[in-house]
Amino acid sequence: MPRKVDHDERRRHIVEALLRIAGNRGLDAVSLREVAQEAGVSMGAVQHYFSTKEEMLGFALGHWLTLSVHEHFTARVRRRLGEGDPRPRPRSREVLLALAAEYLPHDAASRFDARVALAFLSRAAYDPALARALTPAFESFTATLRAVLATARPNGDPAVEARRLAALLDGLRMPVLVGALPYKEALAVVEDHLDRLLPPPA
Repeated sequence: MPRKVDHDERRRHIVEALLRIAGNRGLDAVSLREVAQEAGVSMGAVQHYFSTKEEMLGFALGHWLTLSVHEHFTARVRRRLGEGDPRPRPRSREVLLALAAEYLPHDAASRFDARVALAFLSRAAYDPALARALTPAFESFTATLRAVLATARPNGDPAVEARRLAALLDGLRMPVLVGALPYKEALAVVEDHLDRLLPPPA
């Protein structure tokens, strides 16, 4: 009896191959043929699930945002904060610094995510469908920063300061990725900003 094909798993396998190409060579290197080769499947198998490159890119972006950004990034931040350890709950500044430390490229996983982000951002500048797909991710990240800042009562409006901090992190991310700014120096910029933004603990 033939084995039942898990179509969702096959589709994920294909787009994860696309993401590896995007993270290592950029989206210009992505084609149905290249993705098929990277995934170890036939062109026909890729075309069975995605009729165009644009359709494949849209699905891959959604998959990456859900898995790599929301799940893996969140898990890395929680590990950095020592979630589950018998320690006092981290202060807002510690949470924000942990978010920044994982957002800035510093190891294989964070560098890969930054390269994929850059690849999709570059294309989204002239691809309205990808731009629409990315917008909720920006809003979600800013909302997370705003929620943390609101508990810290920053020297300023939490909503405004969240947008300012998000812009600072995005401005630092690419120079760190390309080696123009050392990771530790970028993190020191964030720490200095947080020192100015957050009032000292009572």
